[in-house]
Amino acid sequence: MQKFKIGIVGLGGIGGLLGVLLKNKKYDVSSSKSYYKKYITLNLKSNFYGNLSAKLKTRSNLNDKKIIFICSKFQFLNHHLKKIKNTKALIVPLLNGISHFEILKKKFGSKIFIANIGKVESKINKTKQIIHTSSNAPEVLISSEKKNKKEIQILKKLLNEINIKVKIRLKSSEVIWLKLIRLSAISAITALYNCNLGQIRNSRKKIYELNTLIKESLIVSKKADNFRENSSNIKNLIKTFPDNLTTSLQRDINNSSYSELETQIGSIVKLSKSLNIKSPMYEKIYFLLKRKCQKKS
Repeated sequence: MQKFKIGIVGLGGIGGLLGVLLKNKKYDVSSSKSYYKKYITLNLKSNFYGNLSAKLKTRSNLNDKKIIFICSKFQFLNHHLKKIKNTKALIVPLLNGISHFEILKKKFGSKIFIANIGKVESKINKTKQIIHTSSNAPEVLISSEKKNKKEIQILKKLLNEINIKVKIRLKSSEVIWLKLIRLSAISAITALYNCNLGQIRNSRKKIYELNTLIKESLIVSKKADNFRENSSNIKNLIKTFPDNLTTSLQRDINNSSYSELETQIGSIVKLSKSLNIKSPMYEKIYFLLKRKCQKKS
């Protein structure tokens, strides 16, 4: 496959993982993050990919890139976008939540793909080591709705080359809601109780709250985007996740870091209110998590 020049915005757990894997396949990879040095070395420790390292370029802009993966946290998105003047690259956002899509559409227009990444637990530590604890390949969902087939295949082949699974969905709403429904529900409970998925499964109260969140978000997604999915399918998928699963929202709140509470949980609460839908469990947990964040800060 042709070795395109690739840009990555946000060298966290996901961006760093992509950067190391792509660089080890001999791609020209640059990060938009500002460092004093022209290069940054990342080390990957992965249960699935093994131990790898990569030396990535750091550039103030990504003007010559064919593909740009947006992997920053939502709260830093506007800061990063100010540096990107490239309007010809294929833009692949892998952020959590839904709030970023409209911002990226205004900036990049038809060059943005509706996409996300799931079935992956990856984080970066203070020594720039990427810790990928999943024992399976990550999975990227991409919508083919109103997109060029050739460009879809370019992205699919690229990600497959670094052993990331890709599923193409016909509708953008499927890509958005299939992940958001399960992610927001799991993130809400793990963050509220600071527990892993196994501890949720062993608690009647926590599993009830999780299932209620799934039910409420399915009602919202149906009215917002005519997205229809059986709750049992969502629950069965969650059953395949490991007991030791934790979430980035949970870790950020525990570390008093900037969290994605608003784009993961708050966005569903606000959307339900705008649609005149009652989502009492979401509203309750959103309120409790906001209070928890305030106490941490």
